[in-house]
Amino acid sequence: MNLWIASMECAGIVEAGGVKNVTLALCKEFSKLKHNVTLFIPIFKCNSWDLITDYQENIINEVPLYLCGKTEYVNFCKAKCSDGNFNIVFVNHPCFSEKEAIYTYTQNEQNKNPEFIKGHGHKDSLFMNTIFAKSVCDYGKFVASSDLPSIIHCQDASTAIIPAFVNQNPIYSATKSVVTIHNAGPAYHHNFSSIGEAAWYTNLPTDLLSSSLNNYKVEPFLIASSCGAYLTTVSTEYANELKNPKYFEQTEGLSQIFYNRNIQIKGITNGIEYERYNPQKKECSHLPFEYSPQEGILDGKYKCREHFINELLQNKSFEGITTYGKIDSDFHSDGIFISYHGRITSQKGIELLIDSIPPILENFNNVKFFIAGQGEVSLENKLIELCSLYPNQVLFFNGYNKYVARIVNAICDFIVLPSYFEPCGLEDFIAQIYGTIPIAHATGGLNKIVDNKSGFLYKTNTKGHLIAKLSEVITLKICKPNEIIKMIKFASKYVQENYDWSSVIKNEYLTFFEEILKKI
Repeated sequence: MNLWIASMECAGIVEAGGVKNVTLALCKEFSKLKHNVTLFIPIFKCNSWDLITDYQENIINEVPLYLCGKTEYVNFCKAKCSDGNFNIVFVNHPCFSEKEAIYTYTQNEQNKNPEFIKGHGHKDSLFMNTIFAKSVCDYGKFVASSDLPSIIHCQDASTAIIPAFVNQNPIYSATKSVVTIHNAGPAYHHNFSSIGEAAWYTNLPTDLLSSSLNNYKVEPFLIASSCGAYLTTVSTEYANELKNPKYFEQTEGLSQIFYNRNIQIKGITNGIEYERYNPQKKECSHLPFEYSPQEGILDGKYKCREHFINELLQNKSFEGITTYGKIDSDFHSDGIFISYHGRITSQKGIELLIDSIPPILENFNNVKFFIAGQGEVSLENKLIELCSLYPNQVLFFNGYNKYVARIVNAICDFIVLPSYFEPCGLEDFIAQIYGTIPIAHATGGLNKIVDNKSGFLYKTNTKGHLIAKLSEVITLKICKPNEIIKMIKFASKYVQENYDWSSVIKNEYLTFFEEILKKI
């Protein structure tokens, strides 16, 4: 099988959210199964080149693409990825290479131009999506017919219009298109504001754009479906939610349309590459000490905690991170530590968390909250204020740094995940591998947590219910610590045995791809 994977991000190359992990896993695991895999990805200013080998710059130059009433020119570069030994085709255009992050502006970009507000989406994101989609499809005319793809697998809304261009090009007559919905929540649709705007960018037929309307907006996911693309999503639970009108608000109306049209969406729960995080190997975990959650040997976990606290006492700075809150010399590391790591956005229930922390701290004086991430400025500011109100109890690591992201998860007893909706979630996996038990709202992919065995779930996502669940779990940790140790051992083993990417690719994705290739 020739498999082309189109994505805006890939772990180790250019990163933003959970899409990066899925992209890398698909490329690696299908390559291991001896399929011919090519990743298509832009060259951003923030790309890392550590995993790139055999790089050939601009092997195909000045390829003309027509959009927005004019001709743009892109270059293609080729390479290999050392982590998986798969092929890469880089799309090179200034609209990508001038960006410091994949989807949103950075503080540095805002400093240079106040119109580029930190955390806000790129003003030319529709242009970026369209030129990338056209580039992927246009690349086909530069390869032999035997190298054309059996399947083009598109990752999320930013690449979801690719099937429309595939359908227009007769060289892809034998190619199937698959689009994976990673997030259909508000602000993740990459939709066009009208048929006119969609036509201006894409030059796609009006009847296709008309069939892809959600109210007055043109939806890339509906364009893909209207073109006969197969839709998947990142957990079986989220697939059910996407087809349920009850989730109208969480999907900005898409779930009602999927339901009305009886659009099929295949749910395949994301896996995780256990060895990338294995706490028994420092070279994998990037933690200062080793330990084994599956055996209940946790001395190294608490040594990691002491080590990180000492770094903070020494006022160590971390690249890409601004630390708010402080740790005094009398800070105790034997309390109960609760983390949050992820995007600082409304979807993730951050305001609920912010409102729930003060009552918990007032009732339990031995609890600490370590929060890491970046996102909506208004929520970041509320977290900064919380740190000033509760010094020595709440720390906020604003930004992204791989070491901080991992150690904040690893050193804590629990991770709290109060998302209003969650397509799959990887933070619960990572936490469980590190011996940190998740406390999560029972929504979407977070339902893969086995309640009271690999973590704790609560059903109604309100401040009161979150406080009640946190209080219950903290009390259990104080009164019955051995119960938590049992959960730690079970959770880490459960994730490794049931959600390893190699099994997910072989048993789920490969089977699904083989099925659709049989269809005429």
